[in-house]
Amino acid sequence: MARKKSQKLQDELIQEEIEKINSNFAELPEDKRKIAQRLIERIAFMTITLQILEDTIKAKGPTYNFTQGSQKMLVENPAQKSYNAMINRYTAAYDKLFSLLPKDDPDPKDSDGFDSFVAKR
Repeated sequence: MARKKSQKLQDELIQEEIEKINSNFAELPEDKRKIAQRLIERIAFMTITLQILEDTIKAKGPTYNFTQGSQKMLVENPAQKSYNAMINRYTAAYDKLFSLLPKDDPDPKDSDGFDSFVAKR
């Protein structure tokens, strides 16, 4: 059965994740870094929360048998519902964070020659 992580352990894991993400986005200009910092903190929180939800789903399964009186039905695990909702927001948050990175200019020597061919015509 999945064990709930203590608040202190969660905070430590979130801080480690913040540091890991910060190191990957160290090249951001200072003005974008200030904007990105809150987003990085939220992404770190979601990363750890998603790991906890995954552990719960692995331990208890994505569905369970629910019984109320004579009614019996198979229902979705609440952890699965939370995971499904959060993973979409997590992906969107990372997309926003990646959009803050400077765009790479394509290297002209990586060209397949199509642009120069069209330009000659």
